[in-house]
Parts: sequence; C-alpha cells; structure tokens
Amino acid sequence: MPLLTYSTRYRISEERFLTTVIVFIGELVKFLIASIIVIFNEASFTKYLLTCYNIIIGSYTETLKVCLTAIIYTIQNNLYYIAFTHLEPTTYCLIHQIKIFITALMLWLMLDHHLSWQQWFALLLLAIGIADIQIQHIPANRIPEINQKPLLGFIAVITMCFTSAFASVYLEKVLKRSSMNIWMQNVRLALLSIPINCLSIWIYDYAAIKEGGMFRGFDMLVWILILMNSAGGLLISVVIKYADNIAKTYAQSASVLGATFGSWILFNFTPPSLLYCLGGIAIITSVIIYNSYPHKKSSMIN
Repeated sequence: MPLLTYSTRYRISEERFLTTVIVFIGELVKFLIASIIVIFNEASFTKYLLTCYNIIIGSYTETLKVCLTAIIYTIQNNLYYIAFTHLEPTTYCLIHQIKIFITALMLWLMLDHHLSWQQWFALLLLAIGIADIQIQHIPANRIPEINQKPLLGFIAVITMCFTSAFASVYLEKVLKRSSMNIWMQNVRLALLSIPINCLSIWIYDYAAIKEGGMFRGFDMLVWILILMNSAGGLLISVVIKYADNIAKTYAQSASVLGATFGSWILFNFTPPSLLYCLGGIAIITSVIIYNSYPHKKSSMIN
C-alpha cells in the first residue's frame, strides 16, 4: 500500500503512469512467472504449449467461466488505481474494509460457507484493526498532489469492494472444483486477461499513449510496484485454492503490519503509534476468536 499511495497520488502530472498500462504489464508479469514455473515442472516447452492449447480450446466451458473472472479482475485492477488517485489514503482505508463483510456474504451465498456470530465479530475486529494500521500510511511531508475527484474515488472503491469480493469467491469456486495445476490456472487466467487489458488500453488511453508514450511515468518504483502486485496476485490464488478467501484476508492483514514499517523507513510516513499497536492487537485477537469459534452445523434430530 505505501508504494501504491506514493506512486499514484504524490507525483506531478507529467510523472503519472497510465492505469491501464500498469495493469496490462502486471498481467504479463503474472503470465511469465506462472509459465516459467509450469515449464520447469513439465520439463518440456512443447508439452507446455500443448497444455495451453488444451486448457483454452479443449476445456472451453471452464475457459468461459474463467473469462468472467478475468473481465472482473481487469475492471477491479483499474478501479484500484483510480480509487487511490482520487481519495485520501485514510478515506480509502476505512471504506475498503467493507470488502471483508461482502466477501463473507458472498462465501455464504455462493459456497454455502456459514460463519458463527463470533466469527462475524472477529471480522469486525479485523476490519477495525486493518483500518487503524492503514491510517498510518499518510506521508508526513506532502508532495504536490493532483486534482482529486472524491466522488469518483468513492464510487470506484465501493464498486471495487463488490467486484473484488465476487471475483475472489467465484475464483475460489472455480479453482477448488478443478483438478488443474494451480500455476496452469494462473497461466489461463493471465492469457484471458491480457487481450481484455489491451482492449481497455485502446479504448481509454490510446490518445494519451500517442502523445506521451506507453511507458510514461515508469521508473524503478513503478516496476517494483508491478512486480510486488503480480507476485502477490499469484500467491493469493494459491491461498484461495488451498484455504479460502477469509484466510486470504487474514494473510493480507498480516502484510499490512509489515507495510507500516516499510512505509516509515522508505517514505517518511508516520511512525508506528498507539493506534498502530491497538490495530495490531485487534487483528491478533480477531485471529484467535475466528479460529476458536467455528460455525457448528445444527445436528438433525431423527
């Protein structure tokens, strides 16, 4: 988050990258990483190409299902950068916590994953804890900012909460019902996402690319951001496959704790405070409560 906040908001206009381009490059990186892993496991490039053909053309029904996820993720990724550009970090952090509860609701509706009332309370603690910690990510020394459109940012983050929750749970459903290797699943998802992102670039930023180039605003910080987001996206798919979306949320909350120290050291953001400590305690307490009080199915009386 600190890298994203710094690179999207606190830059002059000439240094800002194009959102559609950075999302497109991110999908290319995911595709390359997942492909390298698959080729290494298969020990044959020819077999890899044959498998790619089979999963796209041969399993066309699953391809259509994954295509829906690819479209939603493309929309979500673009909304991600729009929200960060047009909202204060504090506002974004607070509103974005709604996604935790929407995800739990989607798990119930789509996968019949019930939670006990204690687990719902644990998720509330988690949301409070994450919000407390993420509020730390406000630079002490401001850099000239862009003209913000708060309403656009608000609509973007709310829409992102719903699309992200639905896409994550839908992807969990697809991944868990498929016997395909998780890395091959990532290859297929990336292959479907890349042309969708190309279309997005052509529709929204073709004129800007003709004027300033495709890689305008790219520097070392932006490339680090792309690599981290791409690697994080691949790891998230593994967590969803072998655990669930709630476990993914807890894993992300742990990363936020570490991000605070990184933002403090790298960008002179606010150092850890009492609010940060309280947020950390809330997250740890949430983990304990969530795992201690699982939902119990009502026993049937014959």
